[in-house]
Amino acid sequence: MKLADVAFDFSETFGDLMLIGDGKEVYVYVDGKRTNDLEAIGYLVISTTNWEKFTVKVREKTPSVQFTGKPVPVVFTNVEAKLWQDFRSNEIKVSATADSIEIVNSSRLKLGKGDAS
Repeated sequence: MKLADVAFDFSETFGDLMLIGDGKEVYVYVDGKRTNDLEAIGYLVISTTNWEKFTVKVREKTPSVQFTGKPVPVVFTNVEAKLWQDFRSNEIKVSATADSIEIVNSSRLKLGKGDAS
């Protein structure tokens, strides 16, 4: 079985997400080389459940959400996620792509165990 074949529930695994960085352009790669074809905008987020940090690629050509310098609660629609292994660091990482991103009201946010809320 390949690591990418491991099934998991994205929302249940990562819970609520906080935007912690500016959206950056993600380009298509062919044979290990970057092309000039824009694939998505990548947003750096952190999970409030397990404090995992990763990028979610959103199928858009320009950033639709702006990072203002402090963590912002966000939700993604139609997230497709899989696991992959970074053989340089020997870590298992998440690859996630979504149709859209939206800022949500912070009162909706639930923090995981051990948080001082």
